[in-house]
Amino acid sequence: MLKFRDIILGKKDGSPDASQKKGDTKPGEDSLSPVAAGQVKLLMELYQEVPCNPKTGDLEKRMKTIVKGLQGSSLLESIRETFSDEKIEEWKEQSQNEFDQMGKLNRARMQSLIEVADEGMRQVVYESIFVFDINPSEQPNLDITYKKGVDPETGKPMMHRDRYHVFCENAMHGIDGVDRWLPEFSKREGEGNWMAHLQEQFGELVNDFGKSEKPIVQTLSTIGSLGGIGHKPDSDVDAQVIFGTEPRYEHNWTDADFFIALAFKIISAAYDRYLLQFPEEKREQLKQKVKDQMIEEHGEALSSEQQKIIDIIFPSTYTLLMRKTCRALISKMEPGKQMQFFWSQIPLVLRKLPEGDMFRNALILFFPFLKNIPARKLQGSCFPNSVTSMDANAALGRLIIFYRDRVLGQRVVMKLLEEPAKAASVEPAKFPPAQQRQVLMEHLKKNPSRGKVVQQFLEHVSESYRWEVAREADEWHTDVGQQVGLDQQMLEVIQSIPLQDQARKGFLDRMVDLVNVRVEQEAIRNEAQYEPGTSRKIYFAEEYELAKYPAQEAHYFVNILRKQRAGQHTPFLVSPEGSMAYSNMLNDLLLNPATLLCGLSPMPFSLPEEVKILSNIGVFPDWEVTQYREQEGDEEPDPRAAAENQETFKLRNLPNWGDYAPSREVFLTYVIPIFLRESEKISHRNLPKALLNTWWIEMLTCDEDTPELTSLTKLLIFPNDRAFIKREMTGPYVDIIKSMEEEFPQLVRDPWWIKFTEMLMRFEDPEVQKEMLFCFAQHIRASDVIDLDTTTGEPIYLDKNSSWRFKAVHRFYTKFYAEEGPRIDLMKFSQGRDDVAQEKETVLKKLFLNSMKNTERRLIQIGNQNTINRMSQYISQVTKNNEEKERVEKILTKPLDKLMDRMLIVDMSVVDKAQTDAELNVIEKRQIAQIQDDRRKVGELSASITKHYGEKLQAELNKEVVEKIIFQSRVPLAGDPLENVIFKYHFEKNFNRRPFQVPLPISKSLCIPRNVILLEFEPKKEKWKFKAMISKKAGGSGGNQLEMFQSNLVEGVTRSVFSKYIGFDARAMTSFQKNAVSSRSVVASNPVTADDLQNLAGDIKGFCKPIRVSSNELLENIYYLYDVMIVCNVDRPLGCAAIVRTNFDEQFVFTFDLNKTPTIDKDPGLASTKNQPMHTFYQRFNSLPSRKLYWEAFNKLNLPMSEEQPPKLKIWVNPGSFNLNVTPKYQRIYLNGIAETLWKPEHVWKEPADDAKFALIKDFDELGKQAITEYQQNHE
Repeated sequence: MLKFRDIILGKKDGSPDASQKKGDTKPGEDSLSPVAAGQVKLLMELYQEVPCNPKTGDLEKRMKTIVKGLQGSSLLESIRETFSDEKIEEWKEQSQNEFDQMGKLNRARMQSLIEVADEGMRQVVYESIFVFDINPSEQPNLDITYKKGVDPETGKPMMHRDRYHVFCENAMHGIDGVDRWLPEFSKREGEGNWMAHLQEQFGELVNDFGKSEKPIVQTLSTIGSLGGIGHKPDSDVDAQVIFGTEPRYEHNWTDADFFIALAFKIISAAYDRYLLQFPEEKREQLKQKVKDQMIEEHGEALSSEQQKIIDIIFPSTYTLLMRKTCRALISKMEPGKQMQFFWSQIPLVLRKLPEGDMFRNALILFFPFLKNIPARKLQGSCFPNSVTSMDANAALGRLIIFYRDRVLGQRVVMKLLEEPAKAASVEPAKFPPAQQRQVLMEHLKKNPSRGKVVQQFLEHVSESYRWEVAREADEWHTDVGQQVGLDQQMLEVIQSIPLQDQARKGFLDRMVDLVNVRVEQEAIRNEAQYEPGTSRKIYFAEEYELAKYPAQEAHYFVNILRKQRAGQHTPFLVSPEGSMAYSNMLNDLLLNPATLLCGLSPMPFSLPEEVKILSNIGVFPDWEVTQYREQEGDEEPDPRAAAENQETFKLRNLPNWGDYAPSREVFLTYVIPIFLRESEKISHRNLPKALLNTWWIEMLTCDEDTPELTSLTKLLIFPNDRAFIKREMTGPYVDIIKSMEEEFPQLVRDPWWIKFTEMLMRFEDPEVQKEMLFCFAQHIRASDVIDLDTTTGEPIYLDKNSSWRFKAVHRFYTKFYAEEGPRIDLMKFSQGRDDVAQEKETVLKKLFLNSMKNTERRLIQIGNQNTINRMSQYISQVTKNNEEKERVEKILTKPLDKLMDRMLIVDMSVVDKAQTDAELNVIEKRQIAQIQDDRRKVGELSASITKHYGEKLQAELNKEVVEKIIFQSRVPLAGDPLENVIFKYHFEKNFNRRPFQVPLPISKSLCIPRNVILLEFEPKKEKWKFKAMISKKAGGSGGNQLEMFQSNLVEGVTRSVFSKYIGFDARAMTSFQKNAVSSRSVVASNPVTADDLQNLAGDIKGFCKPIRVSSNELLENIYYLYDVMIVCNVDRPLGCAAIVRTNFDEQFVFTFDLNKTPTIDKDPGLASTKNQPMHTFYQRFNSLPSRKLYWEAFNKLNLPMSEEQPPKLKIWVNPGSFNLNVTPKYQRIYLNGIAETLWKPEHVWKEPADDAKFALIKDFDELGKQAITEYQQNHE
C-alpha cells in the first residue's frame, strides 16, 4: 500500500525511486546519462577554480568516479522523510486555492487595464511584451520614421528616420506565456487585435514572437495604479522586467548534485575569505583594478558617473572577475601555501554540515591534497560529529566532550585535572582519557547549572548531527539526564523540548542553504553572460518607446528574481527610484500585488520557503497546481472544453517570488528608512501619496503586534480578510465601501483600494480619516468628476458609456463627499486655489510629522521593552534572583522613556573618520554631536543603574555590559546608513519652503494643463492674478475664472511651467489672455503681450530640461547651481528676474532692478532715436553695477558653485520693450543674442571684482544681426 507522500512523489507499486528516470545510468554501465554528463562537466569547471589542484590528464575520469559513486538519492530521500503526508496534503489544498485565485485576480486586473487604457498605452503594453520576448541578433535595430520639415525644392514633406539598437547581443529575453493574461477581446480578429498591431509595426519579426525555447523573462509587471481606480489617462507606464536567472532542474537531485553544491560552497567561501584577509586599502586597490577591467570591456555604453559604480550595475560580472583576480594571486603563492589556504577553509564549511561525511571520498578526489591530511586530523577537523546512530551511552560520552570543549574550555579542564593527575604521578595533559571523562562526569553532576548544560547539548545535537541521529534524541535524553543527576522538574523541562522539530529544522536549514548556494552561484554565472547586453537593451527599449509614444512615458526597471526575493532591489546609487530603504517591503507594497502583463504566476506565497526552494530539486516532483479561466458574463463552462479553460503547472517550474511579507522583526528595522524615503515625495508634488504610504507603515507598526504582518498581497488575493470584514465593523464608511464593491467588483482587485479601505477602518481618529479620504481623492484624481463651474462642487453629468473607473470615481465622490462642506473644500482645492492649497499643505505636513513621531515613539518603546527584558536576565544572573523583572521595570521605565524622544539616525562610520585627520562636513559634524550626546546619556543611565544595585542590593553590575545591553536592545535601522542620513538631512532642510523657492502643488492631481490662463492686474499689491479658465465645456470658452495665485509675471509663468499648469502640445495647449489695464503703474503698463508670455513659457520649458538627480551627488551632498535663466523687461521696465535651478531639481526666482544702476547718457551717434531705449537698456545691463545687483540678490539664496559643473545660462529679453526693425520671427533671437554676448556663463557663477571693467558697446545692432545669422546657419 503506497503512502500519500509516495503518490505525491510519483511512485508506483514496485517502481524504482522517482529520481531514477529513463536515461539515468544503471549500475555497471560505462556511459553516463545526460544529467550525469552535465554533473561531470560542472565538477571539472569547479575543480579548475582551485589553483592548487593538480592539472592532470585523468581529471575527467576522476570526476566521473565521483559522479558514478553518488548517483543514489539518500539525501533527497531524507529530505522527503521530514515532510508528513498530512502536512503535504494541507499545503496542496491551500496552495491550489491560492494559485487559482492569483490567476483569476491577474486576468481580471489585466482586463481592467486594457479596458481603461487609451490606445497609446495599450500599444506600449503590447510592444513591451514583444520587445522583451525576442532578440534577433541579425536585425538589431528598430526604426521610427516621421515627417521633419518640407523639401524647399519640391514642397513635399521630408521624412526622417531615427534608429534604435534595441536588440543587443547577449541580452536576456524570452517569455513563457506572452499572451497568458491578455483579455480575450484583445486577441479577437478585428479592431484592437494586438497581433495585428504588432504585425503592422514589426513585420516579419513577429514570426519569432512567442517561440523562445529557454525564456528568461519571468514577467513584465506594472507598478503603480494602472488598471485600478487610480488609473489616469496621462499615467506613466512603469514596468518591472523581472528576469529569472536561477537554474531550473528538470531532474531530481542525486547525491552528486548535493556534492556539487558543497563544492560551490567551499570554493565561494574560500575566495570570499581570501579577499577579506587583506587590509581595506589593498581591497580597494583590487576593487579598482577589477572595475578598470570592466570599464575597458563594458564601459563604452555607460556615462562617466555610471562607470564609477560599474561594480554595482553589473554585480555578477564583478563577482566573477574579482574571483578570477584572486585566483591569479593565489596561483602565485607557493604550492604548499596554496594547499594550506584551501585546507584552512574546508573544515569551516564541513563542521557545520554533518552530512558532509558521506562525501569524504569524493572530497579527497576533488581536493587531492586532502590525501596528505592524517585521517585522525581530517576526522576531528571536518567530521567531529560523524556518527550514524547514538544510544544513551554514546550520547553521554558526547555530552562529556561537549561539556569539556564548549562549556569549560581547556584552561578550566586542566585545572580540574591537576589534583587527580598529581595523585597518578602524571601531567594533567597526559591523564588517561577514560579517567578524564570520569572526572568531568563527576564535576558535571555537581554543577548547579547541569540542566542548562544538558539543554545546550541537546540543541547542539539537533543542529550539528545528522538528521537520522538527531531525531532519535527523544529515545535517550531522559536516560542521559538521569545519569548526570537531574531532578524530576528538570527532566520534565528537557522532555518538553521539541527535539524532533528542532532536528528537522536544522537539517532542512542545512539542505536549503546548500541548494541556495549552488543556485546562487550558477545564477551569478548566468547573469554575468547577460548583464551588459541586457542593460543596453533596457536603455534602448525605453528610448525607443519614449520616442514613439512620448505621452505614455514608458520606463523599465530591471529586477533579478533571486535578488527581488531577498529584497535586494535596484540600489539608490544606480537609480534615484531605487533604495535599500524598502528592501522586502517593496515586494509586498509594489511588486507582489503588481499586474502581470505576461509570463508565469509565481509559486503560492503562503507555501513555506523550504518547500518552494526544495521543489526545484525534485523533492515534490509531481506536485501540480491549476488555474481555471472564468467564463465571460454568465456563460456556463462547456465541459467539452475543460482543457482549454484551465492550465496546469508543475510546482517546481514556477518562479519563486518569496513570501507575502517580511517578518515583523525585519519590517521594524525598515520603518524609519521608509519614512525618510517617502519624505522625498513632499518636495516632489506627491505629499498625499507619501501620507497614504506612511499611514500604512504606521498602522503596521503601532496597530499590530502579531508576528505576521498584514500583507497587502494577501489581502488582494483574499479581500475578505480585511479587518472591517473579519471584525464585522459597522458604520457609514463600511456601508459605502460595501456598496461600491458590489457595484464595481474591479475594486477588490485593486491594491490601492484594498490598502485605502483597510487603513480607513483601522485608523479611528476622525481627522486622520478625513484627510485620508482627501489623499485618496487626490490619488484617484477625483477632480475629474467635479463640476468646477458650480459653487457647491456638484458632480458632473455621468455618461452611461463611461469606463468603470470613471463611474467608480464618480460614485466615490458622491458617496464619501455627500456633505456640502467637505465637498466645497475639495472643489476649491481642485480648482487650484492657492490659499486653500497652502492651508491643506500645512495640515498634511503636520499629519506626516505626527505619523512619523507616532511610529518612532512605538519603535523606542519596543527598544525600551527589549532593554528591560535583557537587563532583567543579566541582573538575575548576577543576583541569583529570578524575580528581577518587576523591579527592573519599575526602576528603568521612566529613565528609558527620557533617554530618547526620536530615533538616532546616523552613519556610525563617521566615528572612525572623526578619529583621523580627515575634515568633516556639516552633516558629519552634526552626526558626531548626536552620537556623543547619546553616548553621554547612556553612560549616565548605566552609571545610575550600577550605583543603585551596588548600594541597594550589593550587586556588582558591569557598567560596560549595561551600556551594551541598552545599545543592542534598540530597534536597528536597516538600509544604507549613508542614504538614511542624507535623506534625513534633506527632509529637515526641504520640509518647509525656503525664501525665493518656487511654490509647487502638493499633489500631482493638480498638475494638469489649464485651457486658458488669464492675467488680471491687482493694483494694490502691484501683482498679477493668475486665473484659470477651468470650464469643462467644449472648447474651454466661458466658464468660471478662478484665481490660482498672485505674483510677478516671471515668477507666475515659471510656477505655471514647473507646476505643469501649461500644456505645450496639441492634446492640451494652454493659451494666455491678458486683460486690458487702466492703471498707470509702470508694472501694469509695461508692454508685455499674452503672446510674449506664451513664448516665455515655451522657452523656460525648453531651457529648463528635466533634471535627473544624480544619486551619487545626493549621497555625497554635492550641491551646486545647475542653470540660470535671466528674464528682462517683463515684470517692469529695466526689471530683471533670474530663474535659478540646483542639481537637486530645486527652483528659485529672484529679481534685481536695473533702475538702481547709474543712468546712461544718450548716444548722439545713433541713427535713430527709436534705438535709444535698447541702447540704454543694454549699456546698463552690461555694466558692473548690474552684475553687482545680480550677485547681491543671488547671494541670499546661499547656493554653492561647482567649477567642475558650471551652470548653463540663457537670457530672455522682452521684445515688446523696444521698437525693432527686425522681422518678428527673429526678434527674440536678435535681443537674446545681444544679451548672451554681453553676459557669459561665468558671470552668473563668478562674482566680478569691484574694479572689473566692461567695455561700452557702440553697435548692439551688429551683435543682434550676428545672432540671427548663426541661428539661420544652425537651424534653417
